[in-house]
Amino acid sequence: MYKYERKVELSADKCFAKISSSLKEYGFVLLSYVDMQEILKKNFSENFLPYYILEVCKPSAAKEMVGINIEYGLFLPCKIVLAEGPSGTKIMMARVSQQSKDYLGADESVAKKYEEELISIIDKI
Repeated sequence: MYKYERKVELSADKCFAKISSSLKEYGFVLLSYVDMQEILKKNFSENFLPYYILEVCKPSAAKEMVGINIEYGLFLPCKIVLAEGPSGTKIMMARVSQQSKDYLGADESVAKKYEEELISIIDKI
């Protein structure tokens, strides 16, 4: 499975706020985000539901993973997507552990321990 997914009955903006504050508690940093709603609105002059792509990193995790195999950088930073729909927001996260196992032949347990921390953050929303 290449993604973790959870649906919540909150707006994407509220999810964004909750995830942003929770990341700090676990030592993660929100490096950047893309507001797809804004980009699509500017380019197509249409209204789209809120859709964010967050790039998050835990510096200690990145150091450990890239120290093991520099190709781990292909999967970093981790991505979390918040896609608002008519009945709530879908929160999705790419599973770096599965990607690194399949692509690099790496021990998935290294990425999995950090991935589980991100899942804990998502599950608290």
